[in-house]
Amino acid sequence: MNEDIFWKVKVLAYVHDPAEKALILFRSKGHEAGTVAQLKARLQQDLGYSAEAMQRLLDMIKKGDRWASSADRPSLPMNMGGHVNFAGDPRLRHPLSGEELILRTLESTVPPESVEAESLAHYQRLIVQQDGRVDWKKTFLSMWRFGPCAPTKELGALWGELPADTRSPDHSIWDHLSLTSAFAGTLAAGGPALLLMSFGPVQGFIAQARSISDLWAGSHLLSSMVWAALEEVCERYGPDVVLFPKLHGVPQVDLWVRAALGEDVWNKAASPTSSASQPEWIHRDTDRNPLFVAALPNRFVALVPAEEATDLADQICCKVRRWVQKKAQQSLEELGKISGLDGAGDADKQLQRHFKDFPETFWAVVPWRLAGDASLADEELKRALEILGAEPCYLGQTLESLLRKRVTVGSGAIFYQPNPGVAYPGLYELLERLHAATKTLRITEQSEEKGYRCSLCGEREWLAHDRGTPQKPTGIYTPPGQRQDTLWTRVAQRAPALAKEGEHLCGWCALKRTWPRLFAEEICHALGKDRLDRFVLSTHAIAVSTSLWRWLELQPPGTVVSPQFTQLVAELETLAKSLTEQRGVALPAKLYTKVLQMQWPQETIMQLKRIPALLDAVDNEEAYQLAVKAFKTYLGFMPETYYALVLLDGDQMGRWLAAAVEGRPRLADRFHAKTLEDLQTFDELQPYLEAPRLASPAWHQAVSSALNAFSIHVSRKIVEDLFMGKLIYAGGDDLMAMVAVHDLPALMFALRCAFSGCLPQGEDNRSFWKKLGAEPNGLKLASGYALVNTPAGRELHRLMGKKATASIGAVIAHHQAPLARVLGELRAAIQKAKSEGGRDAFCLTVCKRSGGTEHLVGRWELDQAWQDGDMGLLLDLRDVLAHDVSRRVAYELSEVFRCVPAEEAALAAVMACQFRRKAKGDDPGSVDLAHQLATRATRRNPPSFHGTSTWPQPNRWLRDMLLTAEFLAREGRVGERAVKGKEVL
Repeated sequence: MNEDIFWKVKVLAYVHDPAEKALILFRSKGHEAGTVAQLKARLQQDLGYSAEAMQRLLDMIKKGDRWASSADRPSLPMNMGGHVNFAGDPRLRHPLSGEELILRTLESTVPPESVEAESLAHYQRLIVQQDGRVDWKKTFLSMWRFGPCAPTKELGALWGELPADTRSPDHSIWDHLSLTSAFAGTLAAGGPALLLMSFGPVQGFIAQARSISDLWAGSHLLSSMVWAALEEVCERYGPDVVLFPKLHGVPQVDLWVRAALGEDVWNKAASPTSSASQPEWIHRDTDRNPLFVAALPNRFVALVPAEEATDLADQICCKVRRWVQKKAQQSLEELGKISGLDGAGDADKQLQRHFKDFPETFWAVVPWRLAGDASLADEELKRALEILGAEPCYLGQTLESLLRKRVTVGSGAIFYQPNPGVAYPGLYELLERLHAATKTLRITEQSEEKGYRCSLCGEREWLAHDRGTPQKPTGIYTPPGQRQDTLWTRVAQRAPALAKEGEHLCGWCALKRTWPRLFAEEICHALGKDRLDRFVLSTHAIAVSTSLWRWLELQPPGTVVSPQFTQLVAELETLAKSLTEQRGVALPAKLYTKVLQMQWPQETIMQLKRIPALLDAVDNEEAYQLAVKAFKTYLGFMPETYYALVLLDGDQMGRWLAAAVEGRPRLADRFHAKTLEDLQTFDELQPYLEAPRLASPAWHQAVSSALNAFSIHVSRKIVEDLFMGKLIYAGGDDLMAMVAVHDLPALMFALRCAFSGCLPQGEDNRSFWKKLGAEPNGLKLASGYALVNTPAGRELHRLMGKKATASIGAVIAHHQAPLARVLGELRAAIQKAKSEGGRDAFCLTVCKRSGGTEHLVGRWELDQAWQDGDMGLLLDLRDVLAHDVSRRVAYELSEVFRCVPAEEAALAAVMACQFRRKAKGDDPGSVDLAHQLATRATRRNPPSFHGTSTWPQPNRWLRDMLLTAEFLAREGRVGERAVKGKEVL
């Protein structure tokens, strides 16, 4: 591959269409005569090519453009679909749902001459020169990263969403330019191929955890490992060649681009009107820095030169394993430094053995030549698909019949003539099947592990400076409780955050335990920071935050802290005995913001932060009961002892990636209304319009960008700003968070809506957030998008859309419950949501310390009204039991339901009667709620029996709903009712 030509081709391909094409089409002299012509003239000054050589280069770009267009856009008949003036009738189509977003007209606010001038100035600023000549690689990286950033404030969020084709406005011009440059570059290098690589293990590696920090570390370490692989691809061929995941705007990738460009070039290229000028990952000094988000999945698909694909895959495998071994060695050095032991001793050899075959890597390559070159010739592709058991008719019968024949429509217009780009769905299907086949063949060497195993995973020897011998026994052969002076006993004494008393960890678990320190040091070095604070919230701190928030809400604005508060801290110090100097713990971000708003002295704030730490430090039950009594005496109520863990998982994400999910958009759902109206006049095109959308690079980019937006930009804002929680990890379609129990149901509802970017039917942002007891605080959800306020301005992020669903499992547990047990219940809850709930569902599990576990499985039903979904009913029932009806009614009804007929009228009558009997006042709303609950129970479940029990299914579900709502409605877990129009939370 000629690297000089390669980067020149990519730059010229990236500017072959102007970014403002949609805004100037049919309004100026032509989209190739303005910005494009002037940029080409400017760049060609540095090429020095002959006319013949320049033509070959332009032919290569034209071919890449045609292939990219065929791979991404609906196949339209020539000269059909009408002329769409986007500025006069601006509409966007959500690529994953087909929902139409109608914008305000732009004709008067965006003059074509003005936008062309702004676009040209924008691009010229992105040209990087060195010694008076264009640096083609840096220029490409600059254009790829900063081109989509709006050059002016007036163009705002729309600039990044401008469509590539106004007739099918469901993918952006930036997606098209990126794919064209990827195709053109690989064509210049001999021809493209698709490469799919995956790394593991995933779930088992993450799940082996004893603390919240371990969970984050496992997820983030895997994401960092994938970036080590992707970095090799980006360094060689550019980030545009990665089709999945989409890398634009991912903080880890931005950090690499900044290093590649240099800080001065980065600052010059970044538009001052965009968030890229001062991204949060540069200035944030805590673990709220987006670099701490595990944003990359464990697999990627890339478009690479076919001749280099297999060598690239082998080199990536070697590089990733070297990267992991290097990090493991740094982990061991950190432990050695803390323990004070000289050298690594036997632990070095143990480490090499533990990481010899880690991670597992699987890859497959499919060359594009299987689909032809000058024109579509895919006989080899079809044969390969058939051999692997796939349908050779990969486009579907409808598109096959239209695209492979010389079909004429209307007055004789010839239907689209396909080129190899249209074969992407077949090539991707073949790639997936080859990759799946490689995963069935695992060549591994048996590893011999002697002595006692790791106290966390139980699979490998624990790291020992001296392995010892079994005869004495010493080293790894020493039984627990008899280990006196080991690497781990020293670490436990000197750095309790890295090892608890008695813990002895293997290489894998040691790397996870030290990863937060190693990563923070790495980021500090990369960003030139002295330190980067990481706040790990304890389960007790999250639990007590409910009570502290309640107490703060009762303090009038401007109040001085009462003497009772000081007395409480003093008494807790006495009960905690030797820990009177105990430092304060981290508080949830929302609670800490509330504390700062009180404008109390810093000393008072530190005392408040010490309360959870002091409660934790009380080491016996008698003293703890005295601490609880003191809390109630001085603050007026008992401290909350329960917290919650939440696990969100996108439904059928594999089928979404393959564009095989049920209900995906039709081809008709991709077109502008004017184009669709024109096409619908031809009867012969009706089957074409009804055909389902197939996999394409734009589809994969849309899925990935939606998952990136949710995990990087939206989820943390919801969990930590709108509610009292802590995001543990968010890796695209899966998320784990810890939250105060009083915010749990509202947080679950908000996360589910944010995943799709839509609200329940009939709700707007104001009413929805008010019902959840939260202020929108700069976040709006609608039509599959999120509008987020940032310090740099408003950002528009596309999410998964209304047709994508997610299931959520949640567990409420006592803060002293073993985390391993809570995580087991959490995984069981998400499985119940997907199996018993049938996906697009939730399972809320309550693990009571006194014994007994309750499960409530419900469905989201976002396409219906608030009370037609189970979470809306749960929130309303919780409020009724907290304010209007005695909570005792839940226990009475839970027994009565066993004998009541599973009929709507009977169930409604029984509940209404009990609600009236136990009412605290005159509230007809509870009676209405009884009817809604009965209707929902009988219509969501047939009157069958629950499992092997004698419970009819509707009755059992009502019992679970009432008992769960009662637990959530207990004192201190629900805000006060709105009084005189003012909400008291």
